[in-house]
Amino acid sequence: MTEEHMPFLHGLIFGMLQQRGIANDTSMANKDAREAANLANETSKDAAECEDFGEVAYIQELTGQDRVNARFARIATTICSIVAFAHNRRHNALQLRNSVRFLACGVSERIHKYLNYLGLASSRRTALSALKTLSKEGEANIRKVMAVKQNIPLAPSICIDNIDMVQRVHDLSVGNRSNTFCGTWGYIHVPNNSLLCTLNLEELTLNAFRESLRNVPDFTIEPAHFMPAADAQASEVAIWKSQIARVLQEHLAIPSKSASATPINPPVIDQISHKKPTIHMLKLMDASDNSAEGIGQVFTTILHQSGLLGDEFYGRLQPMDGDLGTIQNFNSLRSQRTPSPHGKDNLKNVLFQLGASHTLWNIVSTTFTHHFGDPSDDSNCGAWQFLEALGFPSEKAIQKKEFTLMINQMERVMEATLYYCLRVVMKTQFKNLSEERQTIPTACWNAIIDECYDQFCSPKARRAAAKGNCPKLNNTLILLHDFSSVVEAMRSMSLEILED
Repeated sequence: MTEEHMPFLHGLIFGMLQQRGIANDTSMANKDAREAANLANETSKDAAECEDFGEVAYIQELTGQDRVNARFARIATTICSIVAFAHNRRHNALQLRNSVRFLACGVSERIHKYLNYLGLASSRRTALSALKTLSKEGEANIRKVMAVKQNIPLAPSICIDNIDMVQRVHDLSVGNRSNTFCGTWGYIHVPNNSLLCTLNLEELTLNAFRESLRNVPDFTIEPAHFMPAADAQASEVAIWKSQIARVLQEHLAIPSKSASATPINPPVIDQISHKKPTIHMLKLMDASDNSAEGIGQVFTTILHQSGLLGDEFYGRLQPMDGDLGTIQNFNSLRSQRTPSPHGKDNLKNVLFQLGASHTLWNIVSTTFTHHFGDPSDDSNCGAWQFLEALGFPSEKAIQKKEFTLMINQMERVMEATLYYCLRVVMKTQFKNLSEERQTIPTACWNAIIDECYDQFCSPKARRAAAKGNCPKLNNTLILLHDFSSVVEAMRSMSLEILED
């Protein structure tokens, strides 16, 4: 609206902001460093479109003048929106979105009134009215996507998790106290039609699912099922070298020609679709999934929101995602209702599985705890020693609820270890290096990466360390291997891998 219907005001403000001069981005002033970073030349238009339409998307972080222009464009657009809102309250796209966000984030009513006075947000009453309208539309959409379809025997996937919300009251009085809401939230994930077209729908029926479960007791699990194939081993080497190249480039040296240098991003192996998924949020449920009784109440609430009859909901295969505690409580509930010939009671149609985030969370927590070590023993060389050396208190490292914190600490430990390994390879571990990175020939740069992998990261290096007389080296290489897998799993879900 601002660029098409208010071009003069938008151009005037944007031009005035640009009169301050071109900003110098010292971190990217070096042309060689800019090329080696493999940064795409993103324009501010892509970022603006993502914000204007409220889309969920990954974009490259802008740098230099592009970043400044994107900020100026956002300022000009915001000012034009404020002027349009002050002239006509119906032009409230930005203000309505802000008011809903502020309400969801817990902004106090006093601050909300001030932002409404400035023209940055609609009133609290308008935000509540918008949420009521959205909730009615959401209820209708949930019933629509959960309806039984003759050509699709599989129900949409439902993801649930517990939630604890605290409503704090600053001015306490009789009957006006802080309250804690213990309930369950969730969403419905509608499968993509292009994915369904590639599947055999006859294998997605409830009868086919039950038949496959009958063959589970006779299935033998072999160690070969978990061993990597030749392609997987080649990709692991590429991942290792990309991680080493990233540390070498960010802290020590830059290749003279980035085109022929070892890439800092590994090649894409099995790229998932980056299309925005179709999800529908369920209404918050006043029932916690932390017990068998609570999970039963959750299913009753989901059945009510879906608008289906009991025979319709329990008569087809229903995939669901949850954490480990939710699955255990569900299995407890199902065992209490067994045997029963009725689907509503035996819950035999429900297939629970750990979500990707929950699985990664459990792996990260177990791996970090295993390698953390004993901080009370100074001779112990666990991960806590690395964190202490990096200036992070070891007693604050393992916090199960802080998933991002655990990942960041593991990444720090891994990169610090690779940094020292690179200095050993470059024979500079006893020298004081300057902060400025040196530019070296690309062939030498690649040779350093290959030698570092062979000496510290390859299976041969771990086998040699296991046979040696120094268990600390063996434990360090195993730690490096395990942390590398976790860090790469997180990086593979970041912008650089998912983006085209």
